[in-house]
Amino acid sequence: MDKEYFKGISLLDFMLHLGAEMKGKDRKGFWFLAPYRSERNASLHIGYSNLWYDYGIGKGGDIFTLAGEMIGSDDFIRQAEYISQVMKIPMPDGYRPAPMPKVRQEPAFENIEVGSLCSRRLLNYLAGRGIPENLARRHCVQVDYRLHGRNYYAVGFENVEHGFELRNPFAKLSYPPKAISHIVGGNPRCNVFEGFIDFLSAERLGFNDGVDSVVLNSVANVGKAITPLSDYSLILCYLDNDDAGRNALSRLRREFGDKVADKSALYPDHKDLNDYLMATQPKISNNSKLRL
Repeated sequence: MDKEYFKGISLLDFMLHLGAEMKGKDRKGFWFLAPYRSERNASLHIGYSNLWYDYGIGKGGDIFTLAGEMIGSDDFIRQAEYISQVMKIPMPDGYRPAPMPKVRQEPAFENIEVGSLCSRRLLNYLAGRGIPENLARRHCVQVDYRLHGRNYYAVGFENVEHGFELRNPFAKLSYPPKAISHIVGGNPRCNVFEGFIDFLSAERLGFNDGVDSVVLNSVANVGKAITPLSDYSLILCYLDNDDAGRNALSRLRREFGDKVADKSALYPDHKDLNDYLMATQPKISNNSKLRL
């Protein structure tokens, strides 16, 4: 057995050995819930080409890079050891894999069009999450795109590298590049959120009044937030009440110490800030006249 055998292991088999939940298939492969993070809609695609791509974090590659996401390591030996454990196969003798060439990320978005958020279906979707129309139009756009040969549209939230987080009732995707979003107003304090729905929830709740904001758009991006956050005297974290949120908070505290305040105590019985908003605030429709 040698490293070529490892490269040829079926990613579909690997995912099934991991116990990952398959949510569907298309003409190019299979859709799974990413096993290395929490998500409600499947964003990890396993192609028939034996490559993977996660729209939620904007990453993809072969079985080694997928193993790396599972264990949080770029070390090829550790990745190979993890694969051997999952698949219950021995490690090749003297295994020293060479760095893999950069693979083409698949599949690609096509026919991207960005415009004003006007779709009533998308506004209704946000209203169902407790976000009124005036806030949605102020901070979001509508992104029309083609994927897998079909046309779609979604709420778009732009990041600092001009990629977009994309949301609609059926999909949670990212149009690359994947990066943080930074809402700058010159305030010495900054709120930190995992996703833009939580940011919009804070807008409705009045938590963002006069305060700058960083939206991670994935806890995997916490390292990208270190440089912009270093300019603030107080960092207020409205992160999820789960392991990923707590790990991101710990990372920020290691970097900034007492400048970091954990605001999740405001919603201890809720998964995240949006969950708290929907449980405690009056329901709205897309015709809401709510003023903030």
